[in-house]
Amino acid sequence: MKNITQTKFLSKNYSTLHGLKGVPLGLCLFLISFWANISHYPVKNISLPIVFALGSLLLFIAIDQYYKRTFGEVKQTFASRRAQWIEQFILGTLAIVAFWIDVTFNLPVNFIGLLFALSYLFDKPKITSPSNKYSIIKLVLSICMILASISPLFLGVNWWNTIGVRAPIIGVTMLVGMLGVIQGAIWHIFFVTSLPTAEVKDE
Repeated sequence: MKNITQTKFLSKNYSTLHGLKGVPLGLCLFLISFWANISHYPVKNISLPIVFALGSLLLFIAIDQYYKRTFGEVKQTFASRRAQWIEQFILGTLAIVAFWIDVTFNLPVNFIGLLFALSYLFDKPKITSPSNKYSIIKLVLSICMILASISPLFLGVNWWNTIGVRAPIIGVTMLVGMLGVIQGAIWHIFFVTSLPTAEVKDE
């Protein structure tokens, strides 16, 4: 460890910095969105999205086991887990509301994209001032999501069609999926370069 500050930062954000776990989730979101974009409606067969979801789940489990075997675990306190459950419940509820607004009303703003941008801004690791490498990346990704979400205000409601995307919500979720993969890869690089691997010893 370079210093005590870095040690505290890594322990506080240990699970979050397991970036590769975000890769299958981002891939799943991108692939399902891409499938929705090229599908012929009405859709009669949803087996492919189910395959994407199951494959992503299996990959997530495998990556989680890799982190546990290679780097060990940092146990969360009950209070920390409870706060995380509450945050996830609130975000899930807001996501349902945002999705309903996006598919019900033809608004020039995509609320799902804005919600993802806000979650990037306020999720761990927290953005600090002065900015560090984590803060800068999170800000850049959040700005990309915000610009994509409000782009119809400046480019027109149907501008996504010009790049082959049939609906703004599909374009935004594809972008979110790609950015999730990028952030996951970067978080993993930061993590493995900051924390030495533990040697496995025979019992």
